[in-house]
Amino acid sequence: MILEVSADLKKLDVYANGMELAAIMGKDRKNGKRMLSYPDSEKVFVHRFNNPVLMTDNYQTSKLKPGLRDTLFSLYSWKPRIVGYNGVSVFWDYSHKSVWCPSIDTVLFAKALNKILKDRKNNFKTGAEIGCGSGFLSKYLLAKNKTIKSFLVNDINPYAIKCAMDNITDHRAVYYTGNGIEKLKGHKFDVLLCNPPYVPRPKSIDDNPYEGISLLYDLVHNGQKYLNPNGVIVTNISSLCWNLVMNKKPKMKMQILEKMRVPLKVNNIMNNPSWLRYLQSNGLKKKFEKGYEYWQTLYIVALRNVN
Repeated sequence: MILEVSADLKKLDVYANGMELAAIMGKDRKNGKRMLSYPDSEKVFVHRFNNPVLMTDNYQTSKLKPGLRDTLFSLYSWKPRIVGYNGVSVFWDYSHKSVWCPSIDTVLFAKALNKILKDRKNNFKTGAEIGCGSGFLSKYLLAKNKTIKSFLVNDINPYAIKCAMDNITDHRAVYYTGNGIEKLKGHKFDVLLCNPPYVPRPKSIDDNPYEGISLLYDLVHNGQKYLNPNGVIVTNISSLCWNLVMNKKPKMKMQILEKMRVPLKVNNIMNNPSWLRYLQSNGLKKKFEKGYEYWQTLYIVALRNVN
């Protein structure tokens, strides 16, 4: 399946491709011969979601006519999946264990990066992404910026690094599996990207520095020590953790680049009563809207080292 998001994030187009054409879309005959598969490059348009707030919107899908509804549910259960935005795409398959496929926050982040990249002041030479996941944002920045000489792609999950390496062919990418903050120490960069786990939780796992908001907090309040003069950090802060992260004013100049209200649709949260109660005690409200009970606002922010 291919998911293509328009540059303005107003349209999400779904295509079937490759083996799905024979297995799901009924194209199992060609010139009188049985077809089991097609090249991955061959695709058929299936549906357009307008004004998407999720990449996988089960509620909106369920409201479609039965044939289209069931086709989309089948496609969403299929791998590999390809996600594309503004000419850049990554694929995600069964070999990328425990790796999140690019979500709505990923393309919102990429849209925000467009504003950073249009600013001619930003003559980036070195950069890094902490917590690369699928590698989409690293690939996007490298594709859209040719001045970067070296770019560190990091994640604590080795399968995320595999996914990034499977998708990024740019020779400027350097990969590191492990604690990204430790890797940053003693180095300075022109641009740092981080789309972290932004939903806070009580009693985070101590040996996972990227669970909860510890990574986000460190970058917001201490990130200037990893930046060259006029260097910039781009990160994602949810309304669910805004007060926790912004309990004091950042030392760097902060600008909100993009924001978007999206459903909170994470099974690990919805199925964990104590986690859900914790979020409710910190301001999460239950209000059914467009098929979902809980919502959050995502803020993509730039923090610039102006000192």
